[in-house]
Amino acid sequence: MRPSKGDLVLVSNGEYTTTCIILTPPYDPTDNNDNNFYYSYCLEDGLFGLIYSREIISIVSKNFAPDFEFESELFDTDYSFYADLHDRFAYFPSIFPALKSDCDDNDED
Repeated sequence: MRPSKGDLVLVSNGEYTTTCIILTPPYDPTDNNDNNFYYSYCLEDGLFGLIYSREIISIVSKNFAPDFEFESELFDTDYSFYADLHDRFAYFPSIFPALKSDCDDNDED
């Protein structure tokens, strides 16, 4: 079962186990479900952070805190911010010519 916003989940990284409230829908950066992640709130230490699907052991309670409020500029940005970052900082190595190394200069002699 896939957790949803407001669920209380049990999370373990192999060393520590904690309970977290899921605050956002899952983010799917790849086709691999192990790389899905959620923004969450940890009950034990009161910190916000990311947890991966592979770290979730079980769902403790469905709809534990569906109206949990949090303020974050990260989630208030729209798509144009990411499009601008892509336009300014994207790197495509196949477009740029390969750099000439010192070894290439010696071959001409």
